[in-house]
Amino acid sequence: MFDPGALFMNHQTDSISPPGRLLAARRLTLPWALWVFGLSTTLLLVGLWGRAVTVDDDVIARSTEAALSADLVTERVYDWIGSGLAATTRITDAEAEQVLEEVRAHPAAAGAIDTLIDDVVRALIAPPGADSSIDVAAALTPLVPEVVSELADQGLEVPVGAVEAAVENLDPVALDTGEAVSVGVVTDQARGVLTRGVVIAAVMLTVAAVAAVALSEERWPMVRSLATRVSFSALSFAALFRIGGWALDPDGGRSPLRQSGSILVESNLHVFLIVAAIAAAVAAAIWLVRRPLRQDSGVENGRILPKSTPESEAGGADDTSTQELVSV
Repeated sequence: MFDPGALFMNHQTDSISPPGRLLAARRLTLPWALWVFGLSTTLLLVGLWGRAVTVDDDVIARSTEAALSADLVTERVYDWIGSGLAATTRITDAEAEQVLEEVRAHPAAAGAIDTLIDDVVRALIAPPGADSSIDVAAALTPLVPEVVSELADQGLEVPVGAVEAAVENLDPVALDTGEAVSVGVVTDQARGVLTRGVVIAAVMLTVAAVAAVALSEERWPMVRSLATRVSFSALSFAALFRIGGWALDPDGGRSPLRQSGSILVESNLHVFLIVAAIAAAVAAAIWLVRRPLRQDSGVENGRILPKSTPESEAGGADDTSTQELVSV
């Protein structure tokens, strides 16, 4: 005799069977594993990019140079020269200032200032213990002929030796700012922190990826999906950093700090592109290898099914009847 209650009880028992609980636990855990994988991907990509920036001396130098206020440095240098001229040549401060205003337009003046700024940057990014003094006199010596010529044009007879003495008497500038604000020390410290961050992110990424693959019902498609995620994440970061660099400094230098930040953000974007290319290659390789298997076996509801054989076709009627009985 058919008992509906017994059928219901059997169905309820099956729904809470150990395989069902295991499947529910897998479905609950998999999203968390994927979330950790995504977080680890972000940390790893940013860490790799930052690590590449800290070892790029050219980028650090250009960013530091952009952060310096060129106008401030220039005014300080010309104040030094003007004070030296007034003290050694016995001309007035107004006459010295007028001479320097004319000297500013000469190419030699711009070259001397650029050399001086390069010396400042080199001293700022020098490693701890390196000589951080700047020989201002050596940098400004090429300006002596221009200053003498301009003094003569204005009717001021000043010996060349007096002008040379004014420049030579400029004391070297010692950048003794301490380790706390030294660009070289900060770069070394950042490199160490980022290296540890990259290692931790790589471990987290590996653990999360292994957990996601183990929890997935289709492991190879999951591996391909994870590789695709990494590839698109890397491309997204490359695009965002490029746009961020443009947004920080769209006109090539509205302010020193914005220009410095723009140089850093736009640098070393090849790190993202390399990671994206590697991840895309892994995903493409899995797709190419698995594609023949999918075509030979067939796919139903995302699962690869065995290819039909004459024996399976011969037993089709029995299988159908069995399926109908299970459905009832």
